[in-house]
Amino acid sequence: MNSLDFGWESLLRTDAPTECALKAALFTTYDRPDERLIAEHLLPLVLKLSREPDGEGAERQYFLLELDERLKQLHDKLVVVSSTVRDEATSEEQSDSGAYGWIWRSIRHLTVGINRKAVQHAKLWMLHWGAAEADGIEYLEIVVSSANLTRAAFKGQLQAAWRGCIELHPKGSATRLGGWGILPDFLEALAESTGEKTRLDSFISLLRRAECPTGAEFVASVPGTHSRHALRSAPWGAAGLARVTPPGRGAVSASILSPYIGAWARSDIGRWCKLFDGSVERLRLVWIDKNHPWARGAKWILPATALKTLEASGARLLHLRNEPDDEDATDLFHPQHRPADDRWSHAKLYLLKRGTSRRLLLTSANFSQSAWGTEMSDGGLRIENFEFGVCVEQAMWPFDHLKEFESYRDAATVDALDSRGSNLISWANAVWDGSFVTIQCRCEDWQNLVGQILSGCDWTEIPNWTLGSGVLRAARVSWKDQGRTPSLVQLKCKHETLSIAVFDERPESEREQTVPPEVDKDLVERMRDELLFEQYGGRIAFDVEDNEDSLEGVSGEESEKTVDEPDDTASTGRSDSYAVPTFVLARRHLQVVDNWAERLSALVGQHTGDFERKVLHRDGKLLLAAFRRQVERDAKHGSERAIGAKLAAEELNVRLKHFPSE
Repeated sequence: MNSLDFGWESLLRTDAPTECALKAALFTTYDRPDERLIAEHLLPLVLKLSREPDGEGAERQYFLLELDERLKQLHDKLVVVSSTVRDEATSEEQSDSGAYGWIWRSIRHLTVGINRKAVQHAKLWMLHWGAAEADGIEYLEIVVSSANLTRAAFKGQLQAAWRGCIELHPKGSATRLGGWGILPDFLEALAESTGEKTRLDSFISLLRRAECPTGAEFVASVPGTHSRHALRSAPWGAAGLARVTPPGRGAVSASILSPYIGAWARSDIGRWCKLFDGSVERLRLVWIDKNHPWARGAKWILPATALKTLEASGARLLHLRNEPDDEDATDLFHPQHRPADDRWSHAKLYLLKRGTSRRLLLTSANFSQSAWGTEMSDGGLRIENFEFGVCVEQAMWPFDHLKEFESYRDAATVDALDSRGSNLISWANAVWDGSFVTIQCRCEDWQNLVGQILSGCDWTEIPNWTLGSGVLRAARVSWKDQGRTPSLVQLKCKHETLSIAVFDERPESEREQTVPPEVDKDLVERMRDELLFEQYGGRIAFDVEDNEDSLEGVSGEESEKTVDEPDDTASTGRSDSYAVPTFVLARRHLQVVDNWAERLSALVGQHTGDFERKVLHRDGKLLLAAFRRQVERDAKHGSERAIGAKLAAEELNVRLKHFPSE
C-alpha cells in the first residue's frame, strides 16, 4: 500500500535494491514464531540464499548448510520479539516442531514481560540493508502490518501492510530521529520489557540516519499505567489517535475494520471517541453476518454484549457480505480479490475523517481496550498490549460502498470472550556461554517451577533456582561439553509449560563447528568448503574425475589460446583448450582470492562498512582453512594438482596479515 491506494501482493518480498545484503533485522510477532516459516520462506528471501529448502538428499543438506553459514555471519544481528504465549498449533505445525530449532543459536529470540505482565501484539519489521557494490549506500526497510510470523498468517489470512525503504545518511542527527515520532520510544520500551535494555539501540541509531517518509505518522501502545501528564510527551494507545486526527473544527467520523472486538461499556466507547473529537454516533464498524465463512471457527469475534452497547450508543454496523457462489453478493477488498478466496481477513484498519480530510491507520491493534487502553479517573490510560501502527494521509477506504445491516440480529456474535488467563510464566530467557546455561524467568508460583534442558534427544534437569527481585527466578547450570549443544529449555509450573530456545553466546571460533542436525557430519567439511568457494565465484572440483570433467571444454579467459587464433567453436560445438589442467585449477583458486580481495577493496573509505569488514575477515580465515584442506585433497591425485590451492592459500595468508583495521 502507498499513501493513496491499496496494492495486492505478497508480504514476503523486499523493496531493497537487488545488490543489497542484509546487515541486521528486527521482527516482532504476537505468538511464538513458526520456525519452518522463518527457515524456509522468510530467511531465504532476506538472506538471498541460492538453494531451495524443498530439495532432497545432498541438495537439502546444501540448503541447510548455506542457511547455517549465513546465520553465523549475522550472529546476534537478527532479533525476534514475541510474547511467551503461542496459539494452539495445527497438527502440521506440531509434526514440524523442532525441525529448525537450531536457527535460534544465532537468532536472538526475546519475550516481553520482565517487569510486568505484557502482551507483544505489534507486527513491526525493521531491516538494515548494506551494499558495498553500490558505493556503500545503505537502506532501512520498515514494514508495519497485521501479520504474525506463522504460516497461518501467510497462507490462510489476508493482511494489511505498509512498507517503506529509506536510503540512509552516513551520519545520524537528532532532527531526523525526532521526525519518527513515537517509534524510538516504542523501541526503547519494547527492549526494556525483554530485559535487554540496549538490545534495540542499533535500530534506533538507524532512525537517526533516515528521513521519515512524508505523510507517515506512527501510533503505538505500551503496556502499563500512563498518567495524563505522561501521555502528553508519549501519547500511547488511544491518546495517540488525537495526534493523527485530521485538523479542523468539525466532528470526526471513524470507520473500523477489525476481526476482534473487545468488551466495551457505553461510557468507555464514548470516551475513546472523544479523544480524537469523534462520537459514537459517527462510528462505523465493518462486520460480518452469521452465515459468513469467517464466522465459523471464531475467526471474527464480537461479543453479544458489545454489539448491544454499540447499537444502544448509536454506532452503525456495515454489512461485509460473502457468498462465494454469488459474486454480486460478495464484497471484495480489491479488484484482484477473487470471490472463491477462502482466506479470512486479519487486517486492522481505522479511517479517521473530518470533512474532506482523511487519515488511514494501519495497525496491529484490534478494537479493544487491551490494545487502546482503559481510561482511569485521572484521565490516564491502563494498557495491556504492545501495539504498533502507521497513519497515512488521504488514503482510500475500500469499504465506502458497504450498506448497513438491516437488522443487528443478523450480525455474527459470540456469547462471551474467552478468558485470556493469567500465565504463571510470563517471561523467560536462556543463553549458553560455553561453560554455563543461564536461565531466567518471571514466575508467579516459583515453588512449583521445574525445568529441563534439551540437547539432541537427551534432557538434563535444572537442579535449583535462585530468587531474584519480585517474582524473577534464575538458574545457572554447568555445561562445558562442546559436543552437547543445548538447544531448548522447557519450563513447567503446575498446568503450564513453556519452551524457550537457548541462544549461543560462545566465542565465534567455538560456534563455527556446530552443524544442523540433518547434515551428514562425514560430508560437512567438504560441503562447507564448496559453498564457501561458490560464494566468492569459485568452481572448485573435489575429485580427480570432477577435475577432468570440469576442464573439458575450457574456453574464454581460462584458455591459453591467444586472441589472434581462430575461434572454431561454431563448427565444433565447443572450443578446444590448450590449457594445462594444473594452470587452469590454479587460476580458479586464485580467482576466489581475487574476488574476496575486490569485495574488501570496495569497503575502503566507507564509514559504514565495519560489519562487512568483520564478515570478510571471518570468511578470509575460513577460506584459508578451506584452501589448505583443498591442498590435501588435490595432492592425492598428484603433487602438481595441489599447486593452485597452495598458491591461493599463501596469497590469502599474506592478505590476511595486512587486513585493514578500518
